[in-house]
Amino acid sequence: MASKPSSRQVKFLEEVKLWPVQPGVYVMRDSGQRILYVGKAKNLRNRIRSYFQKGSSLSPKTRVLVTKIATLEFTVTNTELEALLLECNLIKKHRPRYNVRLKDDKNFPYFVLDFTHPFPQFRVTRKVKLSPELKYFGPYSAGVRDISRFLLKTFQIRDCSDAKFKNRTRPCLSYEIGTCTAPCVGYVSEQDYGGQVREAILFLNGKKTELQKTLKEQMKGASNSLQYEQARILRDKIAALKKISAKQDAVLAERQQDIDVIGRHLGSQGDESVVQWVILYIRGGFLTGRKAYRVPLGIDDLQTATATFLPQVYAKSLIPDEIWLAEDFSDRKDLEVWLTELAKKKVRIRIGRTEKGIRLLGMAHENAKLIFQERENKRTPQQAGEALQQALGLNEIPLTIEGIDISNLQSKAPVGSLVHFEDGVPIKSRYRLYYPKTVDGQNDFAMIHEVVLRRFQDVENPRPDLLMIDGGKGQLAAAAKALESLEIEVPICSLAKARTERGFHLKQVERSEERVFLPGRKNPVALKANSPGLALLQQIRDEAHRFGVKGHRRRRDKEAMESSPMLTLRGIGKKTKEKLLKEFGDLDSILAASDEHLRDAGVTRTQIEQLRKLDPKNPIT
Repeated sequence: MASKPSSRQVKFLEEVKLWPVQPGVYVMRDSGQRILYVGKAKNLRNRIRSYFQKGSSLSPKTRVLVTKIATLEFTVTNTELEALLLECNLIKKHRPRYNVRLKDDKNFPYFVLDFTHPFPQFRVTRKVKLSPELKYFGPYSAGVRDISRFLLKTFQIRDCSDAKFKNRTRPCLSYEIGTCTAPCVGYVSEQDYGGQVREAILFLNGKKTELQKTLKEQMKGASNSLQYEQARILRDKIAALKKISAKQDAVLAERQQDIDVIGRHLGSQGDESVVQWVILYIRGGFLTGRKAYRVPLGIDDLQTATATFLPQVYAKSLIPDEIWLAEDFSDRKDLEVWLTELAKKKVRIRIGRTEKGIRLLGMAHENAKLIFQERENKRTPQQAGEALQQALGLNEIPLTIEGIDISNLQSKAPVGSLVHFEDGVPIKSRYRLYYPKTVDGQNDFAMIHEVVLRRFQDVENPRPDLLMIDGGKGQLAAAAKALESLEIEVPICSLAKARTERGFHLKQVERSEERVFLPGRKNPVALKANSPGLALLQQIRDEAHRFGVKGHRRRRDKEAMESSPMLTLRGIGKKTKEKLLKEFGDLDSILAASDEHLRDAGVTRTQIEQLRKLDPKNPIT
């Protein structure tokens, strides 16, 4: 027997009967009047009815959304395009939980020519400010520095601010090194400077063949007029242009328009579906860069996600002449109209069905897939912190973690090392080395006790969210005892390599090769071998060990230097001693080396004679 619709379903179905059948935007709110979801529809009544009708095939996430709806509201629009734009604006303003949330990976740089001044300025920027007086080129993800240097050296366009330009009374260094023609002091006319700018625009628009042809004609004219210096300058420009063009491969040589090729990969992150988008930027036939976005799919299908994604991207970035996609979607024509109005030029959204279109879209899709896989393989600090919070029973996610290790060598020169991590990143300015003040010989437990005491006696140094000790139960107990004596509460654990011992089974830590111990707990904490939390602890332990070994060697070398018999030798100073110890390791190896080997290390004959006094059995040769 079929189940009856719930009272909520009946209520909303009755309410929707009064809704219009025109296009518009609908808003779903919860009991606290927070906006849960914003959507658009060609027919508002039919669209909302689909959420509540019995037998509707809703995704699990959409079903959860429907249970949270307390009120519904709508706004009628004249056209579907108006509905699309209103939806985009409401999502941007309110950022509803169940809508697509657009996050990009980074802002890539653009080149911009600023025509607000009679002598336009060239600069590199990551922010786009739409204005008819600002001409942007890009974005670029690689080679920005090389191209920028080429532009300044070849076309000699100023990159100084208008304030500096206005106050110059003589040419600056840029003129002296040949990267500017000094328009600030009248060394070049506005007309000639305009020619420099036009040449730069040809290059940035990818019209390199046309630019080379123009420069060759100018060079020929200068040569015929016996202006050999000018002809030489133009020849060098052509050579530089060929050199930098050789570094770029044309992917669409016959197309000079700005084209964005968009690929996507559908994947999952936990129990949530996500779309990994990639935009390949083709400018003047050349691939200049790419940008990646990872977007939760929410309750949308892929067509809706595409229609929502594009306005969010191009509302805040430069709009190309063409946008290429692999699949068509219902709002494509409306989006073309909107983008054309916004860009003040004809914009086309093409569905790639040509051979070159399929090839480039395939490249974009493959990039999206690889980026998705790469990011999945990287365990984020947030994931690691959450894993540690859960496994160690912490009240808060440990955003700052410090690790302590003790480095020894044959009971000599023990060194305590402390490293500091924030959000999974080492902060090397907070690293510390501790040389023993109260410990004699090799005693790891006593050394850890001293290091922890000295670290936390520094009351001005903020405490970490978690302290990790390299070692087992004994090292952990020594650190805990030090904290207890200071009456300080800091979450603490230790990390030790696994070993077989009576009553202990590796399956207790789920096949992990490491053991994590907590104070007052007999058995190690169960952290899987692939746990991001364990990976972070291992990284911190290894970094503390590396830093400690480095400090230990530095101290050992210092002690070896201070106690070396070489100190008594005439003609061998501190720098020579350091050089010899660095090259050979210790005094025995130095004395065992041949004269030729010593000379190769920069030791003079007189110094070799002095060294042989320490070892009569190995006379100078």
